[in-house]
Amino acid sequence: MSDLPNDTFGAAPGSDPFAAAKASALKAAEELRAAAAAKAEEFRSVAENQAQHFKEAAGEKAAEFKDYAGKAWDGARTQAKDFTAEAEKFAREKPLQALLTAFGVGFVLGAIFKR
Repeated sequence: MSDLPNDTFGAAPGSDPFAAAKASALKAAEELRAAAAAKAEEFRSVAENQAQHFKEAAGEKAAEFKDYAGKAWDGARTQAKDFTAEAEKFAREKPLQALLTAFGVGFVLGAIFKR
């Protein structure tokens, strides 16, 4: 220990104890500010990483949906072409039945949409 006694704030006798407390509080506030800035930077970094991962995952899912929609569209287009070919074949083979069927379907749809 030294020959000069110190008060509770580490100041020499005869100096202002409030100045020492103020200096100590300012130092603590600066340390707290620095710690808060470091933590904010850490949170920002984590948020950026999570956003990047989310963006990548969303891009992958979008590509999957696009592929699925393309396959579904191709399948529907093929079925529509097949149905059209069958309807043409049926109309050429049995024109009277095709005409009566078309009339019946038109009549039923007209009745439904009239309501």
